[in-house]
Amino acid sequence: MLLIAGLALAGTAVSGQTNSATTIAGGASLLQSGNYQEAQSAFEVALRADPANEQAQNGEVEASEHLALQQRAAGHLVDALQALLRGERYVPNRARLYYDQGILEDEMHLYPQALKALDTAQQLHMQDPMLLYATARVYLDQGQLEPAAAKMSAYLELRPNDASAHYGLGRIYQLGLQFAKAQAEFEESLRLDPHQTESWFQLGDVELNQNHLDAALTDFQQTLARNPNHGGALTESGQVLYRQKKYQKALPLLEKAVAAAPGFQPAHYYLGLTLARLGRSADAEKELATAVKLANEKNRQESTQYQLVLPSGSH
Repeated sequence: MLLIAGLALAGTAVSGQTNSATTIAGGASLLQSGNYQEAQSAFEVALRADPANEQAQNGEVEASEHLALQQRAAGHLVDALQALLRGERYVPNRARLYYDQGILEDEMHLYPQALKALDTAQQLHMQDPMLLYATARVYLDQGQLEPAAAKMSAYLELRPNDASAHYGLGRIYQLGLQFAKAQAEFEESLRLDPHQTESWFQLGDVELNQNHLDAALTDFQQTLARNPNHGGALTESGQVLYRQKKYQKALPLLEKAVAAAPGFQPAHYYLGLTLARLGRSADAEKELATAVKLANEKNRQESTQYQLVLPSGSH
């Protein structure tokens, strides 16, 4: 009798393993065909039967990431986040999911949650330097410039030849009004990659903020040589010429700025001021009214935050 019972139990175990393998294979097929939500569900069936199944865990992580990317591309950020949180419930020890979650929550302006997710990825021993870069971005977006600079500097210790990161550190210093440090980082970015258009532009902005008008104009010209329709460089070139009282020279640049970047508030503002100086009062009032409208719209957008209600136990 004991032998028969043992054989019966062994048969049940083999049957369960076969069913699990079939379910995982089905999930892999769904994943391959781009049916990410169905694939996620299939892997979760296997994980409920065997939570330690590494093949099912890997499938769940991959399906969760692909589904999140799909939802994000469609503009469904909350659904994208839910896909990652669902994956974490079934595979709670994969740093990749928390890293993805942190980046997505930063995009959704959920900064405390983003930092918590990225910290969890670090605690799970994620070694990718991009974790430092992502954390720096969250601190920057939150306006915490000192920790942002520390994280970006730590990233650059590991990847000193990343021109974009030098640009990012320059922006952090620039926002903190540390203009000498900002200038040094933008220049290093350009040394590594002379085609960094934004570094030329921000160098000009640094010079403009220090009232070095001629130097600023030179940097903006470098920007426009690489991108003739750069709304910021056109606007700030016009601003320099306006401050130098060269209104006729400022006018075509500012008109081009408005055409290139119609939603850029400073372009309308300085175009309005320039038109007023040239005696075109009606046109000036129109541009200044547009500038006020755009400023109000920006203020409303910045005051809007995602209000996300998550199911209990999902975070």
